[in-house]
Amino acid sequence: MRRKLGKISIQKPVVLRDVNAYDRKHKVGEGTYGSVFMGADKVTGEIVALKRINTEQEENGFPITAIREVKILKALKNENVVKLIEIVTSKEQNGQNEIPRNVYMVFEYHPYDLTGILQSSEIRLSQDLIKSWSYQLLEGTHYMHLNKIIHRDLKASNILISKSGVLKIADWGLARSWNPSMKKLTNGVVTRWYRPIELLLGAKEYSTKIDIWSVGCIIAEMFRRDGLLKGGDSEASQINLIFQTCGHPNVNDWPDIKKMCPLWGNFEPRADEKPLPNRLAEVLIQRLPHPKWMTQKAVELIQNMLIYSPDKRWSAEKALHADYFWEENPTVKKAHQLSMRLGVEAVHELEIRKRHQYMRANGAKANPTTRM
Repeated sequence: MRRKLGKISIQKPVVLRDVNAYDRKHKVGEGTYGSVFMGADKVTGEIVALKRINTEQEENGFPITAIREVKILKALKNENVVKLIEIVTSKEQNGQNEIPRNVYMVFEYHPYDLTGILQSSEIRLSQDLIKSWSYQLLEGTHYMHLNKIIHRDLKASNILISKSGVLKIADWGLARSWNPSMKKLTNGVVTRWYRPIELLLGAKEYSTKIDIWSVGCIIAEMFRRDGLLKGGDSEASQINLIFQTCGHPNVNDWPDIKKMCPLWGNFEPRADEKPLPNRLAEVLIQRLPHPKWMTQKAVELIQNMLIYSPDKRWSAEKALHADYFWEENPTVKKAHQLSMRLGVEAVHELEIRKRHQYMRANGAKANPTTRM
């Protein structure tokens, strides 16, 4: 008796388009594993961002982190997460065959990143923008945490802003899926000024709360137009700055600090040494362009995102319900309600960095006076 066979589905291999489908324009940034260029689709004229992933130095041909980034971005669909449009390649001839040389991730393009905005002397901010972008950043963070993803490199330069005021979390090169059973994770993640205390103290078992510390630093930076915890060029100097700002941790507030943080013993105050007090509330209201904008409720929000114990640190969901977002004058506005008259057509961190380098080389002041 002949057995009836069902249809066999044969998947065709995915054919990636060539990068020559786009006109590559000027460089706008540096991603975790490659440069980012502005580009335009030659057929539709759509403006895009082309993130080059150099595969030539990779033994396996393609960085595992880039594969992880693609998988995560294909899974996450949210207004506050940058959109991955497609993957394209540049090819070179090898005999009769074409082999991929560079791979490009094609993203939606946005004219601003948060570092560019905050450090540009031409741009005036408003309370509306700070409150809306803080809320949008938390919404995007809550969405990824709900989907068991940790970003692991949230910082101002990785936050893009659209022409209409929509905030987009970008550069997912260090992101990964996460679950509570993971015991040995890489702790050399998150740019130092935004790195949470548990990572600095050597923790390899951590949670989504590492992103919350970074978000707290970013929100404070928007009010200050300068980094909150700008330590020196070493992890030890960063730890010391955090202690000088937030005080020394103690086992009453953080019971499992010794178990979680193997380096805590190197920084724990001696028995005859007086622990440093928590001065964060005082520091937050210092040197502000507009002191009245940093309300007591705003201070409380940031304080609760910079709590030492990850168990006690607020989640993104809890932060979205903070009293600060219920204060009037201003209320939280949707992106389409914002006034986006920033005074410049586009600005990114790379441009600001080049401007500062030029000023230093020519004897000018490195940090131009900031206006708000």
